Amino acid sequence: MTGRSTGPDRPRPSYRDLPEGNARGVFGADDQLGCLNLLTPDRTAAAAKLVRTGQVFSLNGSLTHYNVPNFFAGTGIGRGAPKHTVFAIGKAKIRREDYLDGFYPQAGSQWDHFRHCGDPVTGTFYNGHTDETCGIHAWAERGIAGRGVLLDVARYLVSRGDPIDWLSPREITVADLEETAAAQGVVVTEGTILLLRVGWQEGYAKLSAEERVALPTSNPPAPGLEASKPMAERLWDWGIAAIGSDNPGLESYLPGRPSTLHDDLLGRLGIPIGEFWLLDDLAARCAAEGRHEFLFTSAPLNVAGGVGSTANALAIQ
Repeated sequence: MTGRSTGPDRPRPSYRDLPEGNARGVFGADDQLGCLNLLTPDRTAAAAKLVRTGQVFSLNGSLTHYNVPNFFAGTGIGRGAPKHTVFAIGKAKIRREDYLDGFYPQAGSQWDHFRHCGDPVTGTFYNGHTDETCGIHAWAERGIAGRGVLLDVARYLVSRGDPIDWLSPREITVADLEETAAAQGVVVTEGTILLLRVGWQEGYAKLSAEERVALPTSNPPAPGLEASKPMAERLWDWGIAAIGSDNPGLESYLPGRPSTLHDDLLGRLGIPIGEFWLLDDLAARCAAEGRHEFLFTSAPLNVAGGVGSTANALAIQ
């Protein structure tokens, strides 16, 4: 159920060697972890050695940070803000419990599980799974910990005199990623958890309360990764274990345009996707120190058959 990593006797194939760009069977016939298999114990132990100052960066917005009242109202998804109820228990005046109504695990800083988007060609989810055989509980039972690398594309493009408009459908290309990595002096190695900053969070943070309420219902465009086979190829051949971004959907978003990169990464390649992550503070620290790698950890919600989860993500330098 939890799959197995490829090894020296079973090397991971290149993207061009995958039948129709599908990694089915690469990590085992029943695998549910996908590229999280690349987070081997040795790699996680090596990542722990990246901690130098012990400074911890939470990458998680509050549950209502983005859905005020409903960030994706314009798309018909229908995610709303949760109702938080706190109540007293027993006769003591200072004992409390609480609960949430209308809680959408993917409404804020989140993980998209493979069950979020399948392969339109096969009609199944990653590795041939169906609704009955997959869910985010497999990730939760394992946990996520390894080397994180931040590619601060927004900062790099500013230095190049080509800033990103955070309300445009600007497409980040493979060349943009490779040039950013080179400028930062960082190498994306197999088993890396890749974080992508396009500056969306920075733009959103400058809005007034009224503008934040109005923005979701306008279904605005957003910059992000180019949805292309070369992009899927680059991410797979880099050997990333997962990818997280500071924008709403990882790939560039334009109303009415299909999310084809989701199909490739989630449905075919088994690469987890994170969205709406708070990366600005981490990016500022990385830029100041000239060091863009760190220990990354995340504990997804253990919900049997779950489609997504709050990110619960930390970067530790």
